[in-house]
Order: sequence, then C-alpha cells, then structure tokens
Amino acid sequence: VALQKSVFPSSVHCLCPVCLDIFIEPVTLPCTHSFCKGCFLESVDKATLCCPMCRKRVSNWARRNNKKNTLVNLELWNRIQTLFPLQCQRPAAGGDEEEGGRRASGQAAEQPAGP
Repeated sequence: VALQKSVFPSSVHCLCPVCLDIFIEPVTLPCTHSFCKGCFLESVDKATLCCPMCRKRVSNWARRNNKKNTLVNLELWNRIQTLFPLQCQRPAAGGDEEEGGRRASGQAAEQPAGP
C-alpha cells in the first residue's frame, strides 16, 4: 500500500493552484511548481513568462518546451488519468463553462469578487 501511494499522488497533490481543480495536462516548471496547461499558458502570458507561484523566470524553458511540444508532464498526466478518470473525462466531454467545461478552451474560471 505504501508503494501505491508513492506511485499515485493523492488528489491534494493533483490540484492546480490557479483554478483549484484536478490538473488537466499538467505542466511542471523547473522550479517544480505544476499547473494545468491552460492555466499555465494564461498565467505566463500575463506574468511575462514567470512562474505564477514563485515568480521564477521560465521564458527560455517555456519557449523551448513549447517548440518541442513537451510542456505537459506526461508522467504526472498519465498517473492523474489513471487515478481520476472521471474528473479527466468531464472537461474533454464538455465545453459548457457552467458545467466545468472551461478546460476544453484552456480558460481558468473567474473567481467571484471579495465579500
């Protein structure tokens, strides 16, 4: 059982800090922070190619991996698809933003304004 836990991350370790949902096509940066591909692309576009968490510059890494089509952490993505198949299928099947299909377009959900 201990081995299985090390192979398959818990849902807590599979949540994107931007959209707070299960990673969809996770991107793991050199600083080791991970994000959904859509959240990463939207965040770095607004943050001048810096990690949204620690602000480490990732411009060269992002350009190189985007050009080689290797942004997605396939090892993590495969584990997430195995562990959370329903959560991974829902965005691909949808497209309706109100039903959680925001991922199909790569858009992060807008959070309501403060109290």
